[in-house]
Amino acid sequence: MSRGGMASKVTHESIVGASFKFIYLDETYRIDVKSEKRLCWTREAGDNAGQSDEETYVFDVLSPEIILLTWVEADGLGLSNVLNLRDGTLITHANHGREVFQNKGQHSLGVA
Repeated sequence: MSRGGMASKVTHESIVGASFKFIYLDETYRIDVKSEKRLCWTREAGDNAGQSDEETYVFDVLSPEIILLTWVEADGLGLSNVLNLRDGTLITHANHGREVFQNKGQHSLGVA
């Protein structure tokens, strides 16, 4: 999937089966969208590389080129990921307990 092609017609159905790579300054994740309700994330680089889990997620289209993927991990970490499909930017808002933080990075689609 190319960024340009996906951005103009992104739907929930169009991301099922897709893989994303989330690239931050000190860690990288692979996100495999398994179904309309489940995804699997794997930490590929950084502390605890190889860590992985499957989560229930929520998807929304914020604009023709921006999507939102949100889930809560088993340890209670809540993640809301804003992906710009046109320019590849990624902003993750996270919360754990009463702490919140933001992590900016890049994403890619269709990772093999």
